[in-house]
This record gives sequence, structure tokens and C-alpha cells, in this order.
Amino acid sequence: MENKQFSGDHLDVLKELVNIAVGNATASIADLLQAFGRMHIPQITISDMEGLNRHIKNSIPEQQQNYVTKQLFGGVFSGEFIFVISDSSALNLGYHLYDADEPPSEGDILDAVIELTNILSATIISRLTEELNTKVQFFVPSTEIIAGNDLISPEDLLNYHQIIIISTQMEFEHQNINGQIFILTKDEMIESLKALIDQKLEELYS
Repeated sequence: MENKQFSGDHLDVLKELVNIAVGNATASIADLLQAFGRMHIPQITISDMEGLNRHIKNSIPEQQQNYVTKQLFGGVFSGEFIFVISDSSALNLGYHLYDADEPPSEGDILDAVIELTNILSATIISRLTEELNTKVQFFVPSTEIIAGNDLISPEDLLNYHQIIIISTQMEFEHQNINGQIFILTKDEMIESLKALIDQKLEELYS
């Protein structure tokens, strides 16, 4: 998709700010899990829902069953935070958090996934908006178990047109806990984000 609104400078600044936010989130999750982990360098693309669908299908196995948590955030910069973790990684997360000898219950696993997502979304989005000198409001997240990688709902197809996709992968190798993070912002919010980055660029070069 042709990018008429974002320059290379805008994307460079956004990538740097997302890197800072993701670094903070990595440290917060490492504290939660008492383990060493990392997040991959975030990928940032301007696309549409078809492009997002391709990206998800390329990065998440078709046969994988996933816990998918979605959380909307609002403000001058608003959008949706999506965290995807496989059922096997979610089970390992439950074992690790509850330090249990017996398999954690489905409820415990769900609680663990929600706790992890809350820390990820709050840390990444809050730090990103803090760097952009704006505030954000979080809405109640929803979690569902989805078989396969068909994560785009008909409602999403209607709500999102041109979007910025920010994606990264969380990896705690020794605990076998891995997850995919997607942050989506759409249409009119892209222009708002561009204006916030312009202000940041003025600060940097003034």
C-alpha cells in the first residue's frame, strides 16, 4: 500500500520509540517470570487488513491453537493491542507462574495469560504514549481460544482499513514461553500519530 502520510523520519522515530517501550516491557515480564527473556526487534508496516491477515498467517502456524487477548486503548493515539500465545506456551506459563507440580487448571492458565497481557499492554502502550507526550485510556480486554491462525474477525475487517501494524515476538527460551504482539492503529489515528511524531521531531531538533 502506498504511504502518503509517513516519511522515513516518521517511521524511524516511531521504531525507536517502540524499541524503548518494548525494552521496558521485556524488563517487566522478566521480573514477573523471574527469568531471562527477549523481544525481537519490532516490525512496523503501513498496510490494510489483507496485509495484516497475510502477516498473521505467515507468523503463526495454521495448526496452532492460541489464546488471543485483545485490548482497545483510546486517546489522541488510539488502537488495539493484540497478544497471541499458543496453548502449549500458555500451559508452560501457568506451570511457571504457579510453580505447580500438577498441570494448572484452565482458569489458572487464562488468569496467567491475562496477567501477562495486562503487563505487556500497559507497559508498551503507556511508555509509547509517554514518549509522545500524550495520555492513554485502556478498556477491558477480552480473551478467547482460537484454533488456527484465522484471527481477523468480520468486525475487524469493517473497522480497520489503512492501518499501522507494529509487531514483535516475546521469547523466554528456557521456559518455552513465546508470544506474538500486534498493535494496530487505523485511518484517522494515523494522522494523529503523525502529528505527535512531528512534535517529537521538533523537540529532538530544536
